[in-house]
Amino acid sequence: MDDASLHRWLARTWRTPPGIIGALSSVDHKVIARRYLITAFLFLCLGGLNAVAMRVQLSGPQRGLIGPDLYNQLFTMHGVTMMFLFAVPIVQATGIYLVPLMVGTRNIAFPRLNAFGYWVYVSGGLFAWVSFALSMGPDVGWFAYVPLSGPEFGPGKRADVWAQMITYTEVSSLAVAVATIVTVLKQRAPGMSLDKIPLYVWALLVTSFVVVFAMPAVMITSTFLILDRLVGTHIFNPAEGGDALLFQHLFWFFGHPEVYIIFLPATGMVSSIIPAFARRPAFGHLGLVLSLIAVGFLSFG
Repeated sequence: MDDASLHRWLARTWRTPPGIIGALSSVDHKVIARRYLITAFLFLCLGGLNAVAMRVQLSGPQRGLIGPDLYNQLFTMHGVTMMFLFAVPIVQATGIYLVPLMVGTRNIAFPRLNAFGYWVYVSGGLFAWVSFALSMGPDVGWFAYVPLSGPEFGPGKRADVWAQMITYTEVSSLAVAVATIVTVLKQRAPGMSLDKIPLYVWALLVTSFVVVFAMPAVMITSTFLILDRLVGTHIFNPAEGGDALLFQHLFWFFGHPEVYIIFLPATGMVSSIIPAFARRPAFGHLGLVLSLIAVGFLSFG
């Protein structure tokens, strides 16, 4: 096969099918990243409208625009939307788009797993927002502390919606993190050793490892909550030998690294953008890389 025939064959193999069906079924990392970005910004707009409604309610005394029940739902939906449906997906989406290009590979590792992660993310977000539209949105805060979210003080299905949405979005984040780690460690261009990869890629690599170690904690939390509510276990019930504080320990083993899951990719962006526009290499590349790794470790403190 000559070079021209090989080029045509590869172009046909790797092309994105035309039309909306092609865009939704593609496993090209750039197409999936754009879907992530668009979806995350739509959720950002919805979460922003929640914030506007709450601020209007609080703009004056005795304002009767929103009742207490709806306000609790707005407060919770704003938090879960910004944290789980916007902040983490938006930084991971930039990584999905840029990391394969910056390490010189054709596509992200496990492209179908990457596509699966997007659809799980969309399913979790739609599940939460459709429930909210049906007045079944979670009303226990974005942290959903027990016993407020437990079966005794959280009747109905609202806390169940929170727990299920958490599980969906964290599975999505784990899928993207695994794909990013394998892409950086196994699919770099020939000659690109670890000390030569850009600082942004290092930031995404560290962030992905933090996700892998942090996200299972909150998934365990939501699963234990579901078991207490729907199966009748007493994992968080002190009266039956459980421990309510266990919820907070598990949640914040995720919650504190969550801040750095958002922060570290931003530092990587700055560390790549400024040298490009200053036309100077970043000073202390090794020190910056080690600091990124150290922050990843310390974030669990």
